[in-house]
Parts: sequence; C-alpha cells; structure tokens
Amino acid sequence: MPARLKARQEKIQAKRKTTPWREFIMEIVSWFPVVFHKNQGHMSRYPETDRIWHIASNREFDSIRLNIEQYKKERKNNIGFFEQFHWFMKEVQLSATIRQMAGENTDYADSVVASSNAYLSSVLVNDCNNTIYSFIVFDYCRDVIDGLWIGNHSENVYNAIGIDWSTNIFYSRYITNSSNIWFSANLIWCHDCILCTNLENKSYCIKNQQYEKEEYYKKKQMLLTKKDQFCSINGQLPIASNNNGSNNFSGNHIIMSHDVENGYFTNRLENAHNAICVGWANQEKNYFDCFDAGVNSHDMYGIEWAGYFSNNLYCSTQIEKSSYIYYSYYLNNCSYCLGCIGLQNKSYCIFNKQYTKEEWYDKVDEIFTQMEEDGDLGKFFPGSMNPFYFNDTAAYLIDDSFTKEEVTAKWYLRRDEPIKVDVPEWAKVVKTSELGQYEWFDSENNWTIDPEILNAIIEDEEWNIYRIIPMEYKFLKKYGLPLPKTHWLKRLKENFKIS
Repeated sequence: MPARLKARQEKIQAKRKTTPWREFIMEIVSWFPVVFHKNQGHMSRYPETDRIWHIASNREFDSIRLNIEQYKKERKNNIGFFEQFHWFMKEVQLSATIRQMAGENTDYADSVVASSNAYLSSVLVNDCNNTIYSFIVFDYCRDVIDGLWIGNHSENVYNAIGIDWSTNIFYSRYITNSSNIWFSANLIWCHDCILCTNLENKSYCIKNQQYEKEEYYKKKQMLLTKKDQFCSINGQLPIASNNNGSNNFSGNHIIMSHDVENGYFTNRLENAHNAICVGWANQEKNYFDCFDAGVNSHDMYGIEWAGYFSNNLYCSTQIEKSSYIYYSYYLNNCSYCLGCIGLQNKSYCIFNKQYTKEEWYDKVDEIFTQMEEDGDLGKFFPGSMNPFYFNDTAAYLIDDSFTKEEVTAKWYLRRDEPIKVDVPEWAKVVKTSELGQYEWFDSENNWTIDPEILNAIIEDEEWNIYRIIPMEYKFLKKYGLPLPKTHWLKRLKENFKIS
C-alpha cells in the first residue's frame, strides 16, 4: 500500500479513536434500523422519504447486483464527497432488506446471512432458524424469541440476553454452557436453576439454594404456575454482567476482553473504544467506533456491521467478507473500494466504476486530500443522508435521551407520528387486559392457550398493535409461557438497556 494512503488511514484512525460516546451512537448506530416499513410495495428497512428513491425486492436486487456497474459515476471535483455519495445513493436501486444467502421465510427480517424462518428480527448469521423478535443471533441457533446477542448453538431461548452454548433458557441474562434456566443471571456450566445469580457448576438450585432433584422439580412446578408474575420477576433481574475474563474496561457484558472503553456485548476484544455487539470468535484488536461487527474482522474504524473475513474497513456500513473498504454501503466480497454501493466480487472501484490498481490509488489520494481539506476525513456519513428515522434505529434503543432538537439540528430524520398499522374493520382486537380469556390451566393443570388468539390483533396499554404468529404460539404453549402483554419493540428496548 502506498505510504500516502497509509498516512490517510492513520488520520482516519486517529479521528475514530477519540470519538465521544454519544457522537458514535448518533453517527454510526443510527444506521441500523429496527423497525420495518411498507415502502414501494415491499416490507423494507427504509421508510418512505426523499433520501432513498428506488427500492427493489431482494430477489430483484440479487439480479441487479450482477450488473450493478450500470450504476456507476465519475467522480465530480466541484462537489464534496459526501454530497456526491448521497446523490449516488438515491440513484442506486437498493434491496428492501439486506439478505445474504438467506433461506426460506426471511421476508420479514433484515441483515440475514445464511439463515431461515425469521420474523421481525435483525442480524441472523450462519444457519440460525426459527427466530422471532430478536436481534443478533449467530452460529447455529434455533427457536429464539425476544432474544438479544444469542449465539453458539443455543436453542429454545425466550426473553433472554447474552446467551452462549445453552439450551432451554427463559427470562434470563448472561448464561453460558447451561440448560433449563429460568429467571436467572450470570450462570456458567449450570443446569436446572431458577431465580439464581452468579453461580458456576451448580444444578437444582432455587434462589441459589441447592435441593434434591425431586424437591427441586416440585418447587419449580409451583413457581411456574404464577404466570402473571413472569414479567415482573424478569424485570428484577440484574442488568450488570459479571464480565467474565476481562480487565481494564468500562461497559457491560464484556467477555474475555482487555483495555476496552465503552464496550457492550463484546467478546475476545483488545484495545477498543466505543464497541457494541462486537467480536464473536477471535481475539481481535484495535476496534474503534464499531457496532455489530465481528467474524474474523481486523482493524475496524467507524463500522456498522462487518462479517466473515473483513479486514481494514473505514467508515462504512453493511459490509461483508471484504477488505480495504472506505465510505461504502452494502458490499459483499469486495476489496479496495471507495464510495461504492451494492457491489459484489469487485475490486478497485470508486462510485462503482472500475479502475486499474494504479488509477485507483491516485484517485483515492485525490479524494482523501479534498476530504481532509474540507474537514470530512474520518467522519461518518452525515445525518443529512441517513435514510432512517433516528428513533426507529438501534441508536434510540440504546440511548433514548436524544431530544428532537438534538437530532434534527444535525439533519437526522425523526418520526413524530406513530407508525400506522392498517387494521381491517373485521379484525378482532383484544386488549392485553383481556388476554386472560385466551390462556388458563385446564382441568388437568396443563397450561392452555386458545388457538383463536392467532386470529386476533392485540392492543397493549400504549395502543400499540401486535399479533401472535403460529411459530410463536407453538413455542409459548410447549414451554408453558404466558402471552406477551407488550409490543415486541418495547420488549426489545427493555432487553437493550445497557446500564
């Protein structure tokens, strides 16, 4: 790599190393939506605004990507880089949601990689199946509802956070290599525990007291009859993780990590600043301003999502299996690209136009020189080109203290009106206070949920509308769980509390 480009990279790194926390949340995390919209006939990650003009179905976009060079632009010297990129983004036809090698039934999911059967969930990576209302589920997980950061062959997980290598986990936080756990937090190598905290290698425990197996099951059965108390018990779980194997850090649920400032849900990370949901398998170093990043990635500065074999990414979003990427959006298996959108298997491109290696280095140097003179080098995409409503993104889930004035002053979009839900006049609307009519213990003391709830629309106390889908119904009935009494977004927000 030429010394001049390396010098520019170092300046980008220096900028990202010192970014204030709230600026990082506003700039980068706001590029990840958690709300789905109807847009141009599609269920989409993009709301209808004047910042994105063309939406394609995922299938259409897959064919477009094969010939996306039709969307290529010459670099213009008379306008700034970000301004040209914004106009370029309007011209490219974008996929309604982001999916890579997705399997069946993922039309209502976003950021799906090689996974299937998902509903209103985001970031499902590497053979995950049957995922509902969940965020960041990775590596061979099955049957996850209301989950956050669930990984490594975990199965049958409900309303849980920070779960690894575990099975049958309900209303719990920070559970590793465990099974059959209810209302518990910070357990490792445990099984059959309920209402427990900070245990290791324990079994048949209630409130950290161990019982004989038969007595445990008897007491557990009695406790699990109190369905109306499940939500309140869950709300009393400790938010703080034990941060196993970590030192010199600030944040929460930092696992096997060192020298991390402002880290949340990090795994095997060293020397990082502003890192949320980062590091899945390897001992990674030097991550600055990263959200939802991992899988064999290296040297990341200002990134929202990078997966598989990514390497040296700078100020980009939704990049996978790529290297040396600068200020780009939604690339797959690319290298040496600047200001590109939607490319796949391409190298040495600027605004999607192919160059020779030598030409690319010269033009990148020119662009970075101009960006440095304009004061833009090292900054993330400005709020004026962010296509998502700020309060519909992960940024607002993590920190809802951003005021309307603070957001709009930097030209981010903000949704003031509730999302309109088209409820047919003939639809049966059930208030959450009426859900008791649809669930009960039968004469043999078996938990029963009336299948008629599948034909109804539920309205919570804040007038939010949601429904129970068949996959969710089967799970609730199988494990004796009560019908949820709040909208799925509120449940996700509660799980996203990081302090």
